[in-house]
Amino acid sequence: MTLRTLDRAAVVIVDMQNGFCHPDGSFGRAGADVSGCGAAAPACEELARIGHDAGIPVVWTRAIHENDLSDWRMLTEVPMYKGLIGIGSCVEGTWDAEFFAPLTPADGDLVVSKSRFSPFVETDIADRLRALGVENLLVGGVGTSACVESTVRDASQRDFRTYVVTEATGDISPAAHEHSLHVMGALFGWTVSIEDVRAAAA
Repeated sequence: MTLRTLDRAAVVIVDMQNGFCHPDGSFGRAGADVSGCGAAAPACEELARIGHDAGIPVVWTRAIHENDLSDWRMLTEVPMYKGLIGIGSCVEGTWDAEFFAPLTPADGDLVVSKSRFSPFVETDIADRLRALGVENLLVGGVGTSACVESTVRDASQRDFRTYVVTEATGDISPAAHEHSLHVMGALFGWTVSIEDVRAAAA
């Protein structure tokens, strides 16, 4: 389905935080190459600006965890995350949990805190979007293969149309990024470019 209009749409920007996007953030300190995540920032900034100019809701999600990751047992058990335990990954009130500059929510934007990959788990985001009349989501953020894909999967199964803005997504693994874009575009929605979004807003 071609993105032709921003009618009944909202922008959702997933987890563009220092912990995931800044080389001095927790993922970078744990040894991950976060350059692909940080590279998504300019398109995310433009996506939010288009949303504001069009007068549609702009939603920012942010991961918030306990210092020992005890708020989600899986993070303490899967080997990939062991390097994050105890270094303050996205702990409330820390620089790590803040949005990656220059990204920042505007007055009136919706900020949703979450402890799982998907903001549709244990939050009221679906109800809030429906109350605003939203049916279509323009999604950007990080990581493409984890939090973004989880968001898109859950949104599509709640009858939201999802449009993943490719330039506005990033991952610590280029291969996982490309594979995830293919999966989302083939099974759970559509992949679009920032140019497609500009054209729909015109």
